[in-house]
Amino acid sequence: FLLYVRPNGLSHPRLGITIRARGSSVERNRVKRAVREFFRTSGWAKAGQDYNFVIPSEKKLSHPYPLNLKKALRQEL
Repeated sequence: FLLYVRPNGLSHPRLGITIRARGSSVERNRVKRAVREFFRTSGWAKAGQDYNFVIPSEKKLSHPYPLNLKKALRQEL
């Protein structure tokens, strides 16, 4: 994944998730839920920042990917 961070001038953080239409909508939504849950529960996001997670289109979004994504997010952030 790629993570872009920009200041937004607001008193709260915002989250954007970009996934290209590869795989089924069920798989894409599973990945989005994993990212949203991490964003909500981790507490690392700072107020006044925009965060945009970009999932490359060449990644397969099948079952183990959301679990691996959570592990990668914890390690990197």
